[in-house]
Amino acid sequence: MPAKNDNGNAALKLIVVLAVLLAAVVFARSYFSAPAVVATVARGTAVDIVTGSVVVHAEGGGGDYFPLKSELAGRVAWCEPLDPKSAGFKQGDELLRLDVDDLKREMKEAEDDYQAVIAKAKIKSEKDPRLEIAQRTADETQRLFDRGERSKNDLETAKQTLDKVATDVALENFDLKTAKDIFDRAQADRSRRLEKMTIRAPFAGKVQEVMVRPTALIGANAVVATIYANARLIVAKVSEDNIAKVQIGQPAKLRLLSIGLNEFDAKVAAVLPFADADTQRFTVYLEVADTALTPDRLVPFGTGEVTITVGEHPNQPLVPRRALFSGVDGYYVFVVKDGRVEKRKVATGLVALNKAEVKEGLAPGEQVITDNLEDFRDGQHVRVVTAK
Repeated sequence: MPAKNDNGNAALKLIVVLAVLLAAVVFARSYFSAPAVVATVARGTAVDIVTGSVVVHAEGGGGDYFPLKSELAGRVAWCEPLDPKSAGFKQGDELLRLDVDDLKREMKEAEDDYQAVIAKAKIKSEKDPRLEIAQRTADETQRLFDRGERSKNDLETAKQTLDKVATDVALENFDLKTAKDIFDRAQADRSRRLEKMTIRAPFAGKVQEVMVRPTALIGANAVVATIYANARLIVAKVSEDNIAKVQIGQPAKLRLLSIGLNEFDAKVAAVLPFADADTQRFTVYLEVADTALTPDRLVPFGTGEVTITVGEHPNQPLVPRRALFSGVDGYYVFVVKDGRVEKRKVATGLVALNKAEVKEGLAPGEQVITDNLEDFRDGQHVRVVTAK
């Protein structure tokens, strides 16, 4: 009987030892297995995107920084708005005026001279009896000729005299009209010069640099300031192999280096049908839909990038794009199942920057490794760490 008890105790002890060893093995495998950061396959909207580089331009005048020129030479009389510290200006605002005193004096003298010519001609026409005398003489000669008291030669002479006086008077009136036309054209030219001596803003904008100060003498076509428009033109460059997917109205996300990591809503406003000769990249114009992205934040020559959504598939299984890796015959993922790695081939659909659509090979709820894929192999035991 004691022998049976000893055998029973030994068996029990053996079972306990084996259980402890098994637990130790399980614990060791769990504790010492490589940690695998995983993400769960979940349904969502798969998107196809096109990326491009972005440059911000100040729209207006055909360039970012517009050289403001004076067509005429002169002395600067006023240019207060041309201050880089000012709040800016509106289209049509006066930005600079040249000294116009000499020109206004020239216009006044020309007006006075012309009025003197008019007054002289009026007096002469009121006091000039030539045409009336010549007409009476011709009429009297005609009457006497009809009575036979004057010869035909006398009549012809009287008529020729009347014609000459009438021609002289007509020429004088024509000269007066010509003088008026010359005066009007000269005054119109002076008025245009006077208008050009005030430089107005071609668009709403701000001053980047000013080159003149009051009392400064400037020449014709001199640059008085460099200005830039408030309106912005956001230009994206897209590669040749992606441009066929881009269409007007497609939504986009804009990121600018001068602002940081923030994304702003935009959309495609226009697509030019030709590529840059040097880079073979196509030009896409973007329209900012986000009111937070004001012109003040859009620095001219600022750069960034854009992602344009060119396609969507709703309610599809999605995995992080970084979970995919290439094989000789397509894409693969590492699936973690019961603590063991399984290398599995998948068929992908739309692939965006961060997410990829899986059409075959995965089901929602399964877990795939997302980080350090080069550290894992098929069949390896791992310890699951959920991706944050």
